[in-house]
Amino acid sequence: MDTHAEHLSKHDQASGHPSPRARTVLAIGIGLYLLVLGGLGGTLAERIRFDLRREPVLARYDALLRARNAGLMAIELDSAQPSGPARGDLAPVPSGTRTAAAGN
Repeated sequence: MDTHAEHLSKHDQASGHPSPRARTVLAIGIGLYLLVLGGLGGTLAERIRFDLRREPVLARYDALLRARNAGLMAIELDSAQPSGPARGDLAPVPSGTRTAAAGN
């Protein structure tokens, strides 16, 4: 013998209407879907806003870093190039003096 709930369930299925339990599960599923979709949309909007604020700061930092590196490279190039008077004062060492100094 069928219980009253089973009888209503069979009647609802036969008439094409979902049972109250199925409607509740469907409503919860749709609610969770919309909640997750809203959370993802909010996260996306926040990340776009954050990147728009971050981009000018990174561009300024990159420009300062490039200027600093260019300055350091200029200093390095200046120190690597021979200066006129200092290099001209050095006299070549005779080969005999080199071998005597190496032997000691």
